Amino acid sequence: MTERFKVQYFGTFTMVAPDGRDVTPRGSKARGLLALVCEAGNMRRGRRWLESMLWSDRSPAQARGSLRQTLTELRQALGSARSVLSTNRLEVWLDPALVDTDLDPRSGLRAPDRALLEGLDVRDPAFDGWKQALETRLAETGAALPAAPPETGAPHKLTIRAALSQAGSAIERITSQIVADQVAKTLEDRLSSVRFADYQRRPSQAAPDIEIRCDVAEDGQRGVVFLRVESGHDGQLLFSDHRSVPGVGSDILCAEVIAGLVHSAASKIVHRLPTISDLHRPEVAALGYSSLGLRKLARFDPQAIDAAQGYFHRAYEADSNGVYLAWRAFVRMAQLVEGAGGAHKALLEETQALTRRSLESAQDNGLAMALVALTRIMLEDDLQQPAELAQQAMLWNDNNLFARQTLAVAHSAVGDTKKAYELSSACRRAAPDDDELSHLWDLYHALVCISAGRLPEARLAAARACAAAPGFVAPRRQLVALCANAGDMKGARMYLDQLKGLEPGFSLDRYLNDPDYPNLTLRKAGLIDPLRRLDLEG
Repeated sequence: MTERFKVQYFGTFTMVAPDGRDVTPRGSKARGLLALVCEAGNMRRGRRWLESMLWSDRSPAQARGSLRQTLTELRQALGSARSVLSTNRLEVWLDPALVDTDLDPRSGLRAPDRALLEGLDVRDPAFDGWKQALETRLAETGAALPAAPPETGAPHKLTIRAALSQAGSAIERITSQIVADQVAKTLEDRLSSVRFADYQRRPSQAAPDIEIRCDVAEDGQRGVVFLRVESGHDGQLLFSDHRSVPGVGSDILCAEVIAGLVHSAASKIVHRLPTISDLHRPEVAALGYSSLGLRKLARFDPQAIDAAQGYFHRAYEADSNGVYLAWRAFVRMAQLVEGAGGAHKALLEETQALTRRSLESAQDNGLAMALVALTRIMLEDDLQQPAELAQQAMLWNDNNLFARQTLAVAHSAVGDTKKAYELSSACRRAAPDDDELSHLWDLYHALVCISAGRLPEARLAAARACAAAPGFVAPRRQLVALCANAGDMKGARMYLDQLKGLEPGFSLDRYLNDPDYPNLTLRKAGLIDPLRRLDLEG
């Protein structure tokens, strides 16, 4: 039988080789790196995630350099046993067949009455958050959660029940059931869940995790839709809101505000559910990580985007739902569009791999398809396949605002600006004002408006995106040109100054003359060339 390395978390963190040698690295970052990798169920972590956990306060380039140095230190500590550690451009891993840890209480390695990671001070808030979460998990369960669900057996699922309304006319009851089912379908795209119908529920069945109730009342030529979503276990409210809609019957279902209501309900439940549910369930833990990732993504500054990638990675480790791979690909696309420096090729390869894996594992997930389509539209020259993906996502769930906006961007990219504007405008009207990703809708709407020649509307949308996300670079790029072309030189200079503060290596010369600078839509619209005659820095 092959002897194994022994990694001790309780007490002083140590790693002992099969021959009894202590191969623990001396540096705190190297020990932290080893702790992060060994804690994963497959003992495999992404490089970018490790960087976000250990060097969250550094630029991506600095973090990559620090990781390389730390891996060198770790290999030196392992010495002749270094073959247990492997790396490539994307990941770092240990051979799990050769390593035991005391996180498993059955291992017999755990030291009694010793605290977790005593004396390991990595001095990074992201690492501290990971350590605190691990302490809480171990204290409550006595064992580490597996980082990924078993490869065999039924996947973990949250249960959703769209309850039948008992109030109103037959048309009102049918309309309410359709709205409730649309919410359930949208939630299926956002988390690992399964819907079951009201008529299938028997008293012996366990209560659903999520119960959706909707009532519709028609009054003359208007309808009122009241939606509430509760925990099926204890009745805690997850979401409650209503909309007044012109029209009756099928007119209600076609109203843009209903799409917005459905989207708003799903978005808020993603954040609310982990706070009241059992985080030891892998699908709930994954949803919690996804919620954190979305909040980081909403900030859209470089450090927050790095952190978002790490959270979506942890979500997939906890519950292998392909939608988390799609979110990871989307985040990588954002980093590539913003400029990835020397890591561009590696990140592009990783993004392509993530989109393939997502489509393979989430073939019936409309959100995953839409995110993959938008990622590919922004990175690839062939737009036909991503446009078809967006169309397929719309057919799967026509309340999918990501799919609607992706389809708008696709139409814009191939020159159908009229259709693009119709889709994008409808999406923007439907998106709730308090949506955490409202700045994304505004950014893409601004791009569509620029292509359609609707420059005043593009300027308003880009300005809204800037106000919602102070660290968001892309809309500020648009506003430099949009303000200058409108004769607002003061505004153009203000956004130019903001870009200098937000974007490393930015210069006006690069903005105007570098063909690789990410302002292609502005160039195609003829908004860059006139700027060369203006005194933008005066």
